[in-house]
Amino acid sequence: MQRLSVCLLLVAACGTTPDDRPPTVEVVALSVLAPSCGQVQCHSTATYIQGYAFDTLDTAKDALRDIARVRTGGTSATTRIIEVLRATGGQRMPPDSPLAEQDIQLVEAWIDSGSPGL
Repeated sequence: MQRLSVCLLLVAACGTTPDDRPPTVEVVALSVLAPSCGQVQCHSTATYIQGYAFDTLDTAKDALRDIARVRTGGTSATTRIIEVLRATGGQRMPPDSPLAEQDIQLVEAWIDSGSPGL
């Protein structure tokens, strides 16, 4: 019986969806930002456009320390990264293929939870 319970727990843990991802710096950096923003022509260690790179965890953490910092107001809505992901300041990033709403919400949840891991 105990063996069955352990197996069911493992199956449940492996069956999580992207919406179930915990808001950690690793998930934000590597699962959300690196695939869309850390490309060679954009924010990579080869280009460092605007001084930011998202293609490795270390470079993404450096970038996030700056652009995920909460401004006056204290929520994710007051950060530069959410401003450009949502295009509320006129500029949208990534410009050619915006992030999915669920990914933006994940970044917001991570910031609003205190940006753990930075």
